Formats: sequence, C-alpha cells, structure tokens
Amino acid sequence: MAEKEAVARVVAQFADHVQWVREWPDKPTWRDRLRRWAFPESYRFDGSAAPPKPWVDRPAGHYERTGWRIRAAYYRSDLAFEVEYVVCDQCKIGWVESPYTYDGYKRCGLASAALRSLRRAYPGLQWHTGGGHFRESKPFWDFVSVDVPGGYSRRERCHHVEPRRAR
Repeated sequence: MAEKEAVARVVAQFADHVQWVREWPDKPTWRDRLRRWAFPESYRFDGSAAPPKPWVDRPAGHYERTGWRIRAAYYRSDLAFEVEYVVCDQCKIGWVESPYTYDGYKRCGLASAALRSLRRAYPGLQWHTGGGHFRESKPFWDFVSVDVPGGYSRRERCHHVEPRRAR
C-alpha cells in the first residue's frame, strides 16, 4: 500500500505531461486491422496496455455526453484516478464532474494535480461542477477551490455544452 502511495505522489508531479488522444482503443482501429492483415505474425492489440505517459486525456465515450473528456492517471496499466470535464470556449467556463481516486492511490494529490493541470491547459476559465458536493467531499472542494475562478461551485451547464438546454 505504501508503495502505491509513493508512486501516486510521483505520478501527481507529472500531471502536466499528458497524452492527448482522440479515440480510446477499446477496439482495434482500421490501422490495427490493416497491420493484422499485412503482418499477421507481428500483430498484437492490447486495449489494456499501459499508456506511454502516466496521464491521459481522452474522450468520455458516452454518447449522451458529447464533448466531455476524461483526464486519467495510470501507473503502468493500473488506473489510479479519473475526472470527467467539459469546456465551453464561448462562455469561458469549464465543468468537472465525478473525480475518483481508486483504492491504493487515495490522499496522494492526484485529484489536486489533475484539476490544477486542467486549469493550466485551459487558462482564463471559471471552473464549476454540475452537481452539488457530498458532505464528505466538502473539505476536498474547499481545499482545491482556493484562488480558482468559479471556485468549483455548482452551476448549470450552458446551452453550448448541452444543446438540449437551448434558450
């Protein structure tokens, strides 16, 4: 357990070194299929392989959450942390939801590092959450919201992010 905590602290330091992906390889792409056809002896597809960087930013993959992304931290192929987010460039607002640190990696700074990294990646935005905060998570949100425009307070998403909310 102590080893995972030490690793998580190191991974947190690399939160600004992110691999940005357009699609997450849940299944082989057409390039993978072509490689399998052209070079069957050397073809290997492993959707659970460790990413080349400890932090990955990928589409959320939910058909009802178009435009949402997930910022996730990995140790080897072990998922340590993830948070969903969406940004509206027109309103200059970002929303984060469902930050979750997996067992063995809790209280090591991964969540704080991820939120800080998002603020650096999208400067000049106000940051909010779409829902309320659980009573147990209030100390966390109080800590990470210091000097953050918007303070991760609850705010409805705009109609640019959720078109069904059109005015």
